Amino acid sequence: MRTRFRRQRIAAICILLGTGVAAQGAGREAWTQVRADAIRSHVEFLASDLLEGRAAASRGYDIAAAYVAAEFRQCGLTPAGPDSYYQTVPLLEATAVLPGSSAELVVDGGAHSFEYSTDYLPSADFMSASSTLSAPMTFAGYGIAAPELGHDDFANLDLQGRIAVIFSGAPANFPHNQRAYFSSSTTKYASLIEHGAVGVVIIDSPQDARRMPWERSVAMSWTPQMRWVDQSGKAQQTFEQLKLRFRFNDEAAARLFKGAEREFDSVRSNIEAATVPGFALPGLLTLSATTGLRRTESVNVIAVLPGSDPKLKHEYIVISAHLDHLGRGSAVNGDAIYNGAHDNAVGIGIMLEMARALNLSNARPRRSLIFAAVTAEEKGLLGSDYFAKQPPLPDGDRLVANINMDMPMLFTNTVDLIALGEEHSTLGAAARSAAASEGYRLSADPAPEEVSFIRSDQFSFIRQGIPAIVLGAGEQARDNRTDAAALKREYRAKHYHQPSDDLSLPMDFDAAAGLARVDLRLVLDIANAPTRPAWKQGDFFAGKFPPKALP
Repeated sequence: MRTRFRRQRIAAICILLGTGVAAQGAGREAWTQVRADAIRSHVEFLASDLLEGRAAASRGYDIAAAYVAAEFRQCGLTPAGPDSYYQTVPLLEATAVLPGSSAELVVDGGAHSFEYSTDYLPSADFMSASSTLSAPMTFAGYGIAAPELGHDDFANLDLQGRIAVIFSGAPANFPHNQRAYFSSSTTKYASLIEHGAVGVVIIDSPQDARRMPWERSVAMSWTPQMRWVDQSGKAQQTFEQLKLRFRFNDEAAARLFKGAEREFDSVRSNIEAATVPGFALPGLLTLSATTGLRRTESVNVIAVLPGSDPKLKHEYIVISAHLDHLGRGSAVNGDAIYNGAHDNAVGIGIMLEMARALNLSNARPRRSLIFAAVTAEEKGLLGSDYFAKQPPLPDGDRLVANINMDMPMLFTNTVDLIALGEEHSTLGAAARSAAASEGYRLSADPAPEEVSFIRSDQFSFIRQGIPAIVLGAGEQARDNRTDAAALKREYRAKHYHQPSDDLSLPMDFDAAAGLARVDLRLVLDIANAPTRPAWKQGDFFAGKFPPKALP
């Protein structure tokens, strides 16, 4: 009750902060109503220190959620629930207590103790505040079984009752879509459990080590982990059969391989080519972890623009963006607030401006639109997963497409956009047409090896068989003197998930407005089309996550 009262009080305050909705402009196309300064206003509020980084289940997040709900109301959107814009997401938060963890290897009577943060990082245990696992080990490559690609890391291996030692990621020779899918920890953990593993030690692949150096992982190890909780009180995707999951750096991993049939350096140098079969490792590894556990909750903020067609209004296009970031954490240069301006205040700002522009134009598309500001993306796509699995809709209504906005990296105005997922469904052609109408071209993902398509909320919808797409800035700046690709690299290297992702970084709000116009054209195109978006014939993700039959 106190939480609800606090949100209502904050909402009343936030109504005064909203950008407002003007009456003029009705009857014009929605994309002509987009204002760059309106997006700026949202970003400046959401990424301010006042909101303390918008961590899921925090005071700052509650303020942000109340602000978004107030904006939805001003834009004339209907609450998705009976009387509220909030969809409560029950959560279990687990925080690994680093000094309370240990890792010890016993080989031939000799024992070696590893040091936390220097050698390893423990994962939180969602099942117990204190847990210990002792077991022999087996190296199992990437932990991937992909018979359709002629790859099976479990061939001729006995993992029953053993700790699997695996590399993160997937082989470099996998096609990009398969590499994205098989890189997912969800896919890997399910396979490990199927083969009898009771724990896992993860070693960063060479690719992942370049993307996220060990020192940076250690610096971020303060971040609590979360899982959403079902009605029976059971936390989801805990993979409880894998009792403990630790991450070892290269130096510590090398000791695990000492005396094995192959040394670690040989394995690591060949792993990207996927030419290393698995084998047993010597000794007994004992892992222990202490975890702080607490039940909490956060909210998705969900609003609806009802469709105008008597039949098609029961099909919903979901426009999503994650509202959370990392909150307060380890100080960097004296700054402990992880504001998340680019990740993802600007995505929310674009979504809110799309809603305002639709209201100004009095647009009433044939299909219904859902605007979803989701929580706990930074904890593993939790808010979107909760929503996609149990959307607050009447019986018979269906989600048919997702347009997601996450970290579009709008440092400068570009002549091109990148559409993650364009090749998988008919959304790609619609996005290309929408981009061309606003003077953009679509470029291919410049770094498909980063498997970005599975790293944000769109993947929650894909796993439910729903086609999805994500638009962001390209790498060809309109100003030839600007290197847009270099700006992106610098952001990822220095500012991503850091306190410096704040309002001091460059952000081109004209570019943000341009992206909003393209997204609006795309949304209205598919919402008014006679047929719903569909996966392309033979698409990989459609095969892994078959679409549900619709009436």
